[in-house]
Amino acid sequence: MGVSVYLMLFSIVLLSIFVINKTIYYRKKITSMTGMMIAMTLGMSIGLTIGVIFGILFSGNLFISTVLGMLVGLVMGFLAGVPISIMAILDGMFSGLMGGMMGAMLGEMITVEYRDAIAKIMFFLFLGTSLILLCMINQEVNKKTSFFSNLFITVILFGFFFFAFELFEPVFIKPDVSIESYFGK
Repeated sequence: MGVSVYLMLFSIVLLSIFVINKTIYYRKKITSMTGMMIAMTLGMSIGLTIGVIFGILFSGNLFISTVLGMLVGLVMGFLAGVPISIMAILDGMFSGLMGGMMGAMLGEMITVEYRDAIAKIMFFLFLGTSLILLCMINQEVNKKTSFFSNLFITVILFGFFFFAFELFEPVFIKPDVSIESYFGK
């Protein structure tokens, strides 16, 4: 695993904790529908992203990558829904479960040359949906625009991650899959 995988995982954990903490802090002001959206979106986006990463890391073992992806999505959906309601818990859990399963299947089926691209695409989708969630929480609570709704800040954040991924080595190291490696020549 390269440095980029650790950067992705660290960013996913950090941003998820931040969104869940904001949900816990403002749980009295967040409506049930908004809470369900937070749990569903966070569970699904984390499940998809982590599922793709696990599908690539545990390539050849669909069972392990699927179970781990589903477990991570389920737990994050649960944690995002707990401060709101039982409906939000169920919504987040099953969205995370489904996202983890789909992400693992995608990561398992993707060819070697497109692994980096799909991992980056899924991470940037997660980043975008998390920023939209933060904006939605702030609009629900404060009824005004937030720091994250500023387009300049969003562009800088996306640019930082894009530059960081290009600066480091590839996300997943490509194995030697030439014909000679199979026949020992």
